[in-house]
Amino acid sequence: MKTCLALIAILSSTAAAFAEDVAFKPLAGGDGSFNTESNTGEWLRPDLGKASDLRPLKTRISATKESVTGGVAMKIVYEKDSRGVLAFEKGGIDPGTAGITFFAKASKPIHFRVCTDARQDKNKVLDIGTEWKKYDVAWSDLQTTDMWQLVFQVLDPITEKTTLILDRIGTEAPTFSTAPAIEPKAGPDDTISSKDILYGAENLAKILAQLKKKQPFKVAAIGDSISAGAQTSRGTWGVKIEDGVPFRYFGQLAWVLEQEFAYTGITPVVVGHGGWTTKMLIGVVDAEFLPLVGPGDLAVLQSGGNDIMNGSTVEQWKTDMKALIAKVRTKTDQILVVDTTVTASGPVLAQAEGLTRVLKELVAEEKVAGADVTRLFTFRGPAFACALLANDYHPDYMGHMIIGSMIAPILTGKQITYPE
Repeated sequence: MKTCLALIAILSSTAAAFAEDVAFKPLAGGDGSFNTESNTGEWLRPDLGKASDLRPLKTRISATKESVTGGVAMKIVYEKDSRGVLAFEKGGIDPGTAGITFFAKASKPIHFRVCTDARQDKNKVLDIGTEWKKYDVAWSDLQTTDMWQLVFQVLDPITEKTTLILDRIGTEAPTFSTAPAIEPKAGPDDTISSKDILYGAENLAKILAQLKKKQPFKVAAIGDSISAGAQTSRGTWGVKIEDGVPFRYFGQLAWVLEQEFAYTGITPVVVGHGGWTTKMLIGVVDAEFLPLVGPGDLAVLQSGGNDIMNGSTVEQWKTDMKALIAKVRTKTDQILVVDTTVTASGPVLAQAEGLTRVLKELVAEEKVAGADVTRLFTFRGPAFACALLANDYHPDYMGHMIIGSMIAPILTGKQITYPE
Protein backbone atom coordinates (compact mmCIF):
# COMPACT_ATOMS: atom_id res chain seq x y z
CA MET A 1 0.00 0.00 0.00
CA LYS A 2 2.80 2.41 0.93
CA THR A 3 4.48 1.63 -2.39
CA CYS A 4 1.26 2.37 -4.30
CA LEU A 5 0.72 5.62 -2.44
CA ALA A 6 4.30 6.66 -3.07
CA LEU A 7 3.91 5.88 -6.78
CA ILE A 8 0.70 7.90 -6.96
CA ALA A 9 2.42 10.81 -5.23
CA ILE A 10 5.32 10.65 -7.66
CA LEU A 11 3.00 10.49 -10.67
CA SER A 12 0.92 13.38 -9.34
CA SER A 13 4.03 15.43 -8.72
CA THR A 14 5.33 14.65 -12.19
CA ALA A 15 1.99 15.56 -13.79
CA ALA A 16 1.86 18.84 -11.88
CA ALA A 17 5.39 19.70 -12.91
CA PHE A 18 4.57 18.81 -16.51
CA ALA A 19 1.46 21.00 -16.42
CA GLU A 20 3.50 23.90 -15.07
CA ASP A 21 5.88 23.52 -18.01
CA VAL A 22 3.11 24.18 -20.53
CA ALA A 23 3.67 27.63 -22.04
CA PHE A 24 0.83 29.77 -23.37
CA LYS A 25 1.54 32.38 -26.04
CA PRO A 26 -1.11 34.75 -27.44
CA LEU A 27 -1.59 34.90 -31.18
CA ALA A 28 0.44 37.80 -32.56
CA GLY A 29 -0.64 39.98 -35.45
CA GLY A 30 1.22 41.86 -38.12
CA ASP A 31 4.83 42.45 -37.15
CA GLY A 32 4.37 40.87 -33.73
CA SER A 33 4.16 44.20 -31.92
CA PHE A 34 0.66 43.39 -30.62
CA ASN A 35 -1.25 40.25 -29.73
CA THR A 36 -4.64 38.87 -28.73
CA GLU A 37 -4.06 39.56 -25.04
CA SER A 38 -2.53 43.06 -25.13
CA ASN A 39 -4.75 44.35 -27.97
CA THR A 40 -8.00 42.48 -27.49
CA GLY A 41 -9.92 42.06 -30.74
CA GLU A 42 -7.31 43.60 -33.03
CA TRP A 43 -6.38 41.64 -36.20
CA LEU A 44 -9.11 39.01 -35.54
CA ARG A 45 -11.72 40.57 -37.81
CA PRO A 46 -15.17 39.59 -39.08
CA ASP A 47 -15.72 38.48 -42.65
CA LEU A 48 -18.77 40.56 -43.53
CA GLY A 49 -19.10 39.12 -47.04
CA LYS A 50 -19.71 41.01 -50.28
CA ALA A 51 -20.45 44.73 -50.47
CA SER A 52 -24.16 43.97 -50.65
CA ASP A 53 -23.88 42.02 -47.37
CA LEU A 54 -22.30 44.77 -45.27
CA ARG A 55 -25.50 46.63 -44.40
CA PRO A 56 -27.13 46.41 -42.05
CA LEU A 57 -24.08 45.50 -39.98
CA LYS A 58 -24.58 41.96 -38.68
CA THR A 59 -21.35 41.39 -36.72
CA ARG A 60 -20.09 43.73 -33.99
CA ILE A 61 -16.98 43.31 -31.89
CA SER A 62 -16.19 45.01 -28.60
CA ALA A 63 -13.97 44.38 -25.59
CA THR A 64 -15.70 43.15 -22.45
CA LYS A 65 -14.89 42.80 -18.76
CA GLU A 66 -16.42 39.32 -18.84
CA SER A 67 -13.19 37.37 -19.15
CA VAL A 68 -10.93 34.63 -17.80
CA THR A 69 -7.56 36.44 -17.99
CA GLY A 70 -6.46 40.04 -17.75
CA GLY A 71 -9.89 41.47 -17.04
CA VAL A 72 -10.76 41.88 -20.73
CA ALA A 73 -12.00 39.56 -23.49
CA MET A 74 -13.32 39.77 -27.04
CA LYS A 75 -17.11 39.97 -27.36
CA ILE A 76 -18.79 39.27 -30.69
CA VAL A 77 -22.47 40.03 -31.26
CA TYR A 78 -23.91 38.20 -34.26
CA GLU A 79 -27.20 39.56 -35.54
CA LYS A 80 -29.66 37.43 -37.53
CA ASP A 81 -28.13 36.20 -40.80
CA SER A 82 -24.56 37.06 -39.79
CA ARG A 83 -21.97 34.97 -41.59
CA GLY A 84 -20.48 34.05 -38.21
CA VAL A 85 -16.90 34.14 -39.51
CA LEU A 86 -13.81 35.75 -37.97
CA ALA A 87 -10.43 35.73 -39.72
CA PHE A 88 -6.93 36.05 -38.27
CA GLU A 89 -4.13 36.34 -40.83
CA LYS A 90 -1.36 33.93 -39.88
CA GLY A 91 1.17 32.32 -42.18
CA GLY A 92 1.79 28.78 -40.96
CA ILE A 93 1.93 26.95 -37.66
CA ASP A 94 4.15 27.78 -34.69
CA PRO A 95 6.74 24.95 -34.52
CA GLY A 96 6.88 23.16 -31.20
CA THR A 97 3.38 24.14 -30.15
CA ALA A 98 0.43 21.78 -29.79
CA GLY A 99 -2.08 23.96 -31.63
CA ILE A 100 -4.67 26.66 -31.05
CA THR A 101 -6.30 27.12 -27.64
CA PHE A 102 -8.94 29.49 -26.31
CA PHE A 103 -11.70 29.90 -23.75
CA ALA A 104 -15.24 30.56 -24.93
CA LYS A 105 -18.84 30.96 -23.83
CA ALA A 106 -21.97 31.96 -25.74
CA SER A 107 -25.45 33.27 -25.06
CA LYS A 108 -26.83 29.94 -26.33
CA PRO A 109 -25.22 26.61 -27.28
CA ILE A 110 -23.53 26.83 -30.68
CA HIS A 111 -21.44 24.62 -32.94
CA PHE A 112 -18.09 26.18 -33.74
CA ARG A 113 -14.80 25.38 -35.41
CA VAL A 114 -11.33 26.67 -36.14
CA CYS A 115 -10.09 26.04 -39.68
CA THR A 116 -7.94 27.68 -42.34
CA ASP A 117 -10.70 28.17 -44.92
CA ALA A 118 -14.44 28.45 -44.29
CA ARG A 119 -15.07 26.30 -47.40
CA GLN A 120 -13.26 23.26 -45.95
CA ASP A 121 -15.02 20.15 -44.68
CA LYS A 122 -16.08 20.30 -41.06
CA ASN A 123 -13.54 17.97 -39.45
CA LYS A 124 -13.50 19.02 -35.80
CA VAL A 125 -16.69 20.59 -34.43
CA LEU A 126 -16.63 22.25 -31.01
CA ASP A 127 -19.73 22.50 -28.83
CA ILE A 128 -19.64 25.89 -27.11
CA GLY A 129 -22.05 26.32 -24.22
CA THR A 130 -23.15 29.11 -21.93
CA GLU A 131 -20.37 28.65 -19.35
CA TRP A 132 -16.64 29.22 -19.72
CA LYS A 133 -14.74 26.24 -21.11
CA LYS A 134 -11.30 25.71 -22.61
CA TYR A 135 -11.11 24.49 -26.21
CA ASP A 136 -8.04 23.05 -27.92
CA VAL A 137 -7.50 22.46 -31.64
CA ALA A 138 -4.37 20.51 -32.58
CA TRP A 139 -2.45 21.50 -35.69
CA SER A 140 -3.16 17.99 -36.97
CA ASP A 141 -6.86 18.89 -37.00
CA LEU A 142 -6.19 21.76 -39.41
CA GLN A 143 -5.24 21.86 -43.08
CA THR A 144 -2.05 23.87 -42.70
CA THR A 145 -0.56 23.43 -46.19
CA ASP A 146 -0.38 26.91 -47.75
CA MET A 147 -2.05 28.26 -44.61
CA TRP A 148 -2.30 32.07 -44.50
CA GLN A 149 -5.09 32.65 -42.00
CA LEU A 150 -7.07 31.06 -39.19
CA VAL A 151 -10.86 31.13 -39.42
CA PHE A 152 -13.08 31.03 -36.32
CA GLN A 153 -16.54 30.04 -37.53
CA VAL A 154 -20.02 29.56 -36.08
CA LEU A 155 -21.40 26.56 -37.96
CA ASP A 156 -25.09 27.00 -37.17
CA PRO A 157 -27.30 29.33 -39.22
CA ILE A 158 -27.62 32.47 -37.09
CA THR A 159 -31.37 32.95 -36.80
CA GLU A 160 -31.37 35.28 -33.81
CA LYS A 161 -29.03 37.63 -31.99
CA THR A 162 -26.22 35.52 -30.52
CA THR A 163 -23.29 36.60 -28.36
CA LEU A 164 -19.93 34.83 -28.24
CA ILE A 165 -17.04 35.73 -25.92
CA LEU A 166 -13.49 34.56 -26.67
CA ASP A 167 -10.51 34.90 -24.35
CA ARG A 168 -6.96 33.62 -23.90
CA ILE A 169 -6.63 32.95 -27.64
CA GLY A 170 -3.24 31.56 -28.55
CA THR A 171 -1.03 28.49 -28.64
CA GLU A 172 0.33 26.15 -25.97
CA ALA A 173 3.56 24.16 -25.92
CA PRO A 174 4.71 21.50 -25.83
CA THR A 175 1.21 20.13 -25.17
CA PHE A 176 -2.16 21.55 -24.16
CA SER A 177 -2.74 22.45 -20.53
CA THR A 178 -5.70 20.75 -18.88
CA ALA A 179 -6.20 23.36 -16.18
CA PRO A 180 -4.43 26.68 -16.80
CA ALA A 181 -4.61 29.38 -14.17
CA ILE A 182 -7.52 31.70 -14.88
CA GLU A 183 -9.22 34.58 -13.07
CA PRO A 184 -12.81 34.87 -14.31
CA LYS A 185 -14.28 38.37 -14.19
CA ALA A 186 -17.81 39.61 -14.78
CA GLY A 187 -19.37 42.81 -16.15
CA PRO A 188 -21.30 44.95 -16.58
CA ASP A 189 -19.42 46.86 -19.25
CA ASP A 190 -19.15 50.62 -19.26
CA THR A 191 -20.70 52.35 -22.27
CA ILE A 192 -20.44 55.79 -23.82
CA SER A 193 -23.18 57.80 -25.50
CA SER A 194 -22.64 59.50 -28.84
CA LYS A 195 -23.62 62.79 -27.16
CA ASP A 196 -20.44 62.53 -25.07
CA ILE A 197 -18.14 62.53 -28.12
CA LEU A 198 -19.97 65.03 -30.38
CA TYR A 199 -19.51 68.77 -30.05
CA GLY A 200 -20.93 71.82 -31.83
CA ALA A 201 -23.95 70.33 -33.60
CA GLU A 202 -25.38 73.85 -33.84
CA ASN A 203 -22.58 74.73 -36.25
CA LEU A 204 -24.01 72.32 -38.83
CA ALA A 205 -27.40 74.05 -39.01
CA LYS A 206 -27.17 74.57 -42.77
CA ILE A 207 -26.56 70.88 -43.42
CA LEU A 208 -29.45 69.98 -41.14
CA ALA A 209 -31.71 72.33 -43.10
CA GLN A 210 -30.66 70.63 -46.34
CA LEU A 211 -31.41 67.24 -44.84
CA LYS A 212 -34.89 68.32 -43.83
CA LYS A 213 -35.48 69.59 -47.38
CA LYS A 214 -34.03 66.34 -48.81
CA GLN A 215 -31.42 68.19 -50.82
CA PRO A 216 -28.36 66.37 -52.22
CA PHE A 217 -24.87 67.20 -50.97
CA LYS A 218 -21.45 65.62 -50.53
CA VAL A 219 -19.78 64.39 -47.37
CA ALA A 220 -16.23 65.23 -48.41
CA ALA A 221 -13.42 63.95 -46.18
CA ILE A 222 -9.74 64.81 -46.17
CA GLY A 223 -7.43 62.93 -43.85
CA ASP A 224 -4.66 60.42 -43.27
CA SER A 225 -4.58 56.64 -43.71
CA ILE A 226 -7.74 56.24 -41.63
CA SER A 227 -9.74 58.25 -44.17
CA ALA A 228 -7.80 56.55 -46.98
CA GLY A 229 -9.17 53.19 -45.80
CA ALA A 230 -5.95 51.45 -44.77
CA GLN A 231 -6.65 47.89 -43.56
CA THR A 232 -10.43 48.23 -44.05
CA SER A 233 -10.70 44.98 -46.00
CA ARG A 234 -8.92 42.85 -43.38
CA GLY A 235 -11.18 39.86 -42.80
CA THR A 236 -13.69 41.10 -45.38
CA TRP A 237 -11.42 40.30 -48.31
CA GLY A 238 -14.34 40.35 -50.77
CA VAL A 239 -14.57 44.17 -50.66
CA LYS A 240 -11.44 45.85 -51.96
CA ILE A 241 -10.19 49.00 -50.26
CA GLU A 242 -10.80 51.10 -53.36
CA ASP A 243 -14.42 49.90 -53.50
CA GLY A 244 -15.01 50.51 -49.81
CA VAL A 245 -15.49 54.30 -49.67
CA PRO A 246 -19.22 53.93 -48.81
CA PHE A 247 -18.26 51.83 -45.78
CA ARG A 248 -15.61 54.13 -44.30
CA TYR A 249 -16.68 56.29 -41.35
CA PHE A 250 -17.75 59.28 -43.49
CA GLY A 251 -19.51 56.97 -45.98
CA GLN A 252 -21.40 55.36 -43.11
CA LEU A 253 -22.33 58.84 -41.89
CA ALA A 254 -23.77 59.61 -45.34
CA TRP A 255 -25.69 56.32 -45.40
CA VAL A 256 -27.19 56.79 -41.92
CA LEU A 257 -28.32 60.28 -42.89
CA GLU A 258 -30.01 58.93 -46.02
CA GLN A 259 -31.80 56.31 -43.93
CA GLU A 260 -32.90 58.79 -41.28
CA PHE A 261 -34.10 61.51 -43.64
CA ALA A 262 -35.52 59.06 -46.20
CA TYR A 263 -33.86 60.12 -49.44
CA THR A 264 -30.79 59.43 -51.55
CA GLY A 265 -28.21 61.81 -52.94
CA ILE A 266 -25.73 62.19 -50.07
CA THR A 267 -22.43 61.26 -51.69
CA PRO A 268 -19.20 60.40 -49.82
CA VAL A 269 -15.91 61.47 -51.42
CA VAL A 270 -12.41 61.47 -49.99
CA VAL A 271 -8.84 62.68 -50.28
CA GLY A 272 -6.71 60.44 -48.07
CA HIS A 273 -2.95 60.13 -47.70
CA GLY A 274 -1.39 57.45 -45.52
CA GLY A 275 1.14 58.68 -42.96
CA TRP A 276 0.38 62.35 -43.49
CA THR A 277 0.19 65.06 -40.86
CA THR A 278 -2.22 67.99 -40.86
CA LYS A 279 0.51 70.27 -42.19
CA MET A 280 1.07 67.91 -45.11
CA LEU A 281 -2.65 67.88 -45.88
CA ILE A 282 -2.61 71.69 -45.96
CA GLY A 283 -0.11 71.41 -48.79
CA VAL A 284 -2.58 69.61 -51.09
CA VAL A 285 -5.94 70.95 -49.93
CA ASP A 286 -6.14 73.61 -52.66
CA ALA A 287 -5.34 71.26 -55.52
CA GLU A 288 -6.97 68.02 -54.35
CA PHE A 289 -9.77 68.78 -51.90
CA LEU A 290 -11.29 72.19 -52.56
CA PRO A 291 -12.29 71.29 -56.14
CA LEU A 292 -14.53 68.56 -54.64
CA VAL A 293 -16.32 70.87 -52.21
CA GLY A 294 -19.15 73.35 -52.72
CA PRO A 295 -20.99 75.72 -50.37
CA GLY A 296 -23.68 73.15 -49.64
CA ASP A 297 -21.32 70.29 -48.80
CA LEU A 298 -20.15 68.91 -45.45
CA ALA A 299 -16.35 68.95 -45.15
CA VAL A 300 -14.86 66.36 -42.78
CA LEU A 301 -11.30 67.10 -41.63
CA GLN A 302 -9.61 64.10 -39.98
CA SER A 303 -6.07 63.98 -38.61
CA GLY A 304 -3.95 64.02 -35.47
CA GLY A 305 -2.38 60.60 -35.12
CA ASN A 306 0.56 61.19 -37.44
CA ASP A 307 1.06 64.66 -35.99
CA ILE A 308 1.59 63.21 -32.51
CA MET A 309 3.61 60.23 -33.80
CA ASN A 310 5.96 62.66 -35.53
CA GLY A 311 6.56 64.70 -32.39
CA SER A 312 3.97 67.48 -32.60
CA THR A 313 2.18 68.66 -29.48
CA VAL A 314 -1.59 68.80 -29.34
CA GLU A 315 -1.27 72.59 -29.45
CA GLN A 316 0.62 72.35 -32.75
CA TRP A 317 -2.10 70.05 -34.11
CA LYS A 318 -4.64 72.68 -33.12
CA THR A 319 -2.67 75.42 -34.88
CA ASP A 320 -2.33 73.38 -38.06
CA MET A 321 -5.99 72.36 -37.97
CA LYS A 322 -6.97 76.03 -37.72
CA ALA A 323 -4.98 76.67 -40.89
CA LEU A 324 -6.70 73.76 -42.65
CA ILE A 325 -10.11 75.00 -41.51
CA ALA A 326 -9.35 78.47 -42.88
CA LYS A 327 -8.61 77.07 -46.33
CA VAL A 328 -11.69 74.83 -46.38
CA ARG A 329 -13.91 77.67 -45.19
CA THR A 330 -13.30 79.45 -48.50
CA LYS A 331 -15.61 76.81 -50.03
CA THR A 332 -17.92 75.76 -47.18
CA ASP A 333 -18.48 76.73 -43.55
CA GLN A 334 -20.09 73.38 -42.75
CA ILE A 335 -17.08 71.66 -41.23
CA LEU A 336 -16.72 68.60 -39.01
CA VAL A 337 -13.33 67.99 -37.37
CA VAL A 338 -12.55 64.37 -36.47
CA ASP A 339 -9.56 63.49 -34.31
CA THR A 340 -7.69 60.20 -34.42
CA THR A 341 -8.17 56.58 -33.47
CA VAL A 342 -5.92 55.17 -30.73
CA THR A 343 -4.26 51.85 -29.98
CA ALA A 344 -3.36 50.25 -26.64
CA SER A 345 -0.05 52.05 -26.12
CA GLY A 346 2.18 54.74 -27.57
CA PRO A 347 2.41 58.53 -27.86
CA VAL A 348 -1.12 59.08 -29.20
CA LEU A 349 -2.63 57.29 -26.21
CA ALA A 350 -0.47 59.43 -23.93
CA GLN A 351 -1.89 62.59 -25.55
CA ALA A 352 -5.52 61.41 -25.72
CA GLU A 353 -6.85 63.80 -23.09
CA GLY A 354 -5.02 66.67 -24.74
CA LEU A 355 -6.55 65.84 -28.13
CA THR A 356 -10.02 65.92 -26.59
CA ARG A 357 -9.29 69.25 -24.93
CA VAL A 358 -8.04 71.01 -28.04
CA LEU A 359 -10.82 69.54 -30.19
CA LYS A 360 -13.33 71.20 -27.87
CA GLU A 361 -11.34 74.43 -28.14
CA LEU A 362 -11.41 74.24 -31.94
CA VAL A 363 -15.18 73.80 -31.89
CA ALA A 364 -15.64 76.83 -29.63
CA GLU A 365 -13.15 79.09 -31.39
CA GLU A 366 -13.75 78.17 -35.03
CA LYS A 367 -17.50 77.49 -34.87
CA VAL A 368 -17.12 74.05 -36.40
CA ALA A 369 -18.46 70.68 -35.26
CA GLY A 370 -16.29 68.00 -33.68
CA ALA A 371 -16.35 64.20 -33.41
CA ASP A 372 -14.07 62.94 -30.66
CA VAL A 373 -13.10 59.50 -31.96
CA THR A 374 -10.11 59.57 -29.61
CA ARG A 375 -12.43 59.57 -26.62
CA LEU A 376 -14.57 56.82 -28.15
CA PHE A 377 -11.48 54.61 -28.22
CA THR A 378 -10.10 55.51 -24.78
CA PHE A 379 -13.07 56.08 -22.46
CA ARG A 380 -12.61 52.67 -20.80
CA GLY A 381 -8.82 52.67 -20.79
CA PRO A 382 -6.17 51.22 -23.12
CA ALA A 383 -7.03 47.56 -22.51
CA PHE A 384 -10.39 48.13 -24.21
CA ALA A 385 -9.16 50.39 -27.02
CA CYS A 386 -8.48 47.95 -29.86
CA ALA A 387 -11.70 46.05 -30.59
CA LEU A 388 -12.55 48.21 -33.62
CA LEU A 389 -9.08 47.93 -35.16
CA ALA A 390 -7.70 45.78 -37.97
CA ASN A 391 -4.18 46.79 -36.96
CA ASP A 392 -2.76 49.64 -34.90
CA TYR A 393 -4.82 52.81 -35.57
CA HIS A 394 -6.68 51.40 -38.60
CA PRO A 395 -10.27 50.15 -38.28
CA ASP A 396 -11.68 47.50 -40.59
CA TYR A 397 -15.04 48.02 -42.31
CA MET A 398 -16.89 47.02 -39.15
CA GLY A 399 -14.91 49.52 -37.10
CA HIS A 400 -15.48 52.30 -39.63
CA MET A 401 -19.21 51.63 -39.74
CA ILE A 402 -19.52 51.72 -35.96
CA ILE A 403 -17.52 54.98 -35.83
CA GLY A 404 -19.68 56.52 -38.56
CA SER A 405 -22.84 55.49 -36.77
CA MET A 406 -21.56 57.11 -33.57
CA ILE A 407 -20.93 60.36 -35.48
CA ALA A 408 -24.32 60.46 -37.23
CA PRO A 409 -26.33 61.68 -34.19
CA ILE A 410 -24.66 65.08 -34.54
CA LEU A 411 -27.21 65.55 -37.35
CA THR A 412 -29.93 62.99 -36.65
CA GLY A 413 -30.26 63.92 -32.98
CA LYS A 414 -30.86 60.24 -32.16
CA GLN A 415 -28.16 59.26 -29.69
CA ILE A 416 -26.71 55.75 -29.56
CA THR A 417 -24.23 54.04 -27.26
CA TYR A 418 -21.07 52.00 -27.68
CA PRO A 419 -20.87 49.13 -27.08
CA GLU A 420 -24.51 48.71 -28.03
